[in-house]
Amino acid sequence: MRTSRKHWGFDWAAALSCCLGCCLALPAWAQAPAQAPPASLCNAGEQVVFACAMEGKTLSLCRPSLPGNGLQYRFGSPARLELEYPAPGQRVQPVFKVRDEPLIGGGLTSVAFQRSGYTYTVYSRVGRGPDGVTPEFDDGLTVERRGKTLRHSHCEDGGAGFLEPPAALVK
Repeated sequence: MRTSRKHWGFDWAAALSCCLGCCLALPAWAQAPAQAPPASLCNAGEQVVFACAMEGKTLSLCRPSLPGNGLQYRFGSPARLELEYPAPGQRVQPVFKVRDEPLIGGGLTSVAFQRSGYTYTVYSRVGRGPDGVTPEFDDGLTVERRGKTLRHSHCEDGGAGFLEPPAALVK
């Protein structure tokens, strides 16, 4: 984990998390301070749920404007998408799994899906730094196949975490 480069103004969710960190941990999306959405691959009219830069590319989770359409995963660059899930015109309902896990002084929120035998997991983790007080953020992506991690990439820009609770967007 890295120490956040995010601005820490007064934030009720963060204050509550600090006060109750040992007894009640909030999910990662509830602890992130409000800020402008990061650069993303979301289309006009879509809401950015998660976005960050990694390895010279952009990873985005987007919420389509039509209600009930769930999430859209995109990875690549504006000029060339390397992976889009669900694929345009896909008739099968996409399946995303959301996990919120409390951690001492923070939490982990992840959204995962499977495609062609691979599991893609977008995550945001908030925890305490080595001093036990300073919050640390770790956002990124893991790709697994048959339980073996093939790729673990961290957001180079520190990430902004989940900008809205993903569990509310997944059926």
